[in-house]
Amino acid sequence: MYQIDTSLTMYALKQAEAVISQSNAIFDQMIDDSLALNQAMINFDFVEMTSAEAIELMFPSVAAGSAKKKSAQPKRASKTKAIAQTPTSHDDLKLISGVGPGLEKKLRDAGITSYSQIAALTPAEIAELEANVVKFTGRITRDDWIGQAQQLMTS
Repeated sequence: MYQIDTSLTMYALKQAEAVISQSNAIFDQMIDDSLALNQAMINFDFVEMTSAEAIELMFPSVAAGSAKKKSAQPKRASKTKAIAQTPTSHDDLKLISGVGPGLEKKLRDAGITSYSQIAALTPAEIAELEANVVKFTGRITRDDWIGQAQQLMTS
């Protein structure tokens, strides 16, 4: 009588079996994770501490008992001001290997105009400069700007 093509139906059934198999594997993983979490909660030890100890543990950068209001000024701006100390002179920063005219302008805009400022950079200030001015992570250290600046100061 009529012939029916069952290949599409068989394909759909195989795909459904694959989806069910994946779902079961995910469900089994969820059960294992839930059991592990429950076991960890059972073995959890409570530690008694004062609120000051808890705050110090959660926020180590905040000194206990000296809760100061944070300034409205963003942290990035304060670091830039710390880097941009009043320069004693305007040195030719292009003499440092890796500093061209464009980068020299960016450094001057950030307030760095002398070799002494570059020679006095701290690791935090270097990270700040690389992130916001140089836009090239590791360049200051790799090109040894600090060493070059120290040499240029003595020559």
